[in-house]
Amino acid sequence: MKFILNQRFRGWRVVLVLVSQHKRRRPPTAAAVTAAAGAALYGLRRLGRRSGVTAEEAAEALPGDEIVASPKWESTRAITIAAPPEQVWPWIVQMGFPSHRAGWYTPHWLDRLTFGIKERSADRIVPELQHLAVADRVPDSDDRSVFFSVEAIEPPHTLVLHSSRHVIKPIKTIDFSWAFVIRELSPGWSRLFIRARTTYTPRRALPFVELVIGPADYLNAGAMLRGIKRRVETANGRPVPAETDGNEQFVDVGEPRLAEPVREVVSQ
Repeated sequence: MKFILNQRFRGWRVVLVLVSQHKRRRPPTAAAVTAAAGAALYGLRRLGRRSGVTAEEAAEALPGDEIVASPKWESTRAITIAAPPEQVWPWIVQMGFPSHRAGWYTPHWLDRLTFGIKERSADRIVPELQHLAVADRVPDSDDRSVFFSVEAIEPPHTLVLHSSRHVIKPIKTIDFSWAFVIRELSPGWSRLFIRARTTYTPRRALPFVELVIGPADYLNAGAMLRGIKRRVETANGRPVPAETDGNEQFVDVGEPRLAEPVREVVSQ
């Protein structure tokens, strides 16, 4: 409320008051809604396809890419680990469904919530699970009906798995490669990559893949990477601080500068 006139006129005091009113907010236009929805879908799609990697790393060829040469969906994720490849490899080679092998190193609560898995992933290197060969099966279900086949193995750097058994409705058929690649950054430091590539039928399953499978892969593969990092560094006498969740990336890939850690983010 604002007084704009306050004076006497023929013995009367005249007061003129201006009352301000809040402007009504215009509802968002169809164009604004469409733009916001498009941005959200783009962000969700990118999150579902890569995290923890640069654009160059995401575009780089990795072992196993040739198995699914023209994927309809692909994801690339990575983490930096304070250990040489030789100390990361034993945790990779023993992976598999936890009632038969060492598990996938995802949190137990997530395993129970998403797949009803009762067994926990191993927190130690299991000597009897350290040997895999091409064509070996790596189980991914309790009854072994879902499994990966080993397509390539080069200790201590590469393990490539392949599956046509991981079918989830509305997907009817799938061709799925899963590569774990360990690269040495500098003495005592490694970069662990996980790349998934799939083609599937029918084509109408695309929204399900992009909006469900992609974000689920972000959660699960990210949890795997952090679980592996935590186990490797703890076994190596370098426990990961609880507040970082094991999800760190270091600026310098030559001589690591521990004073300059940055949070690992989805790359632009």
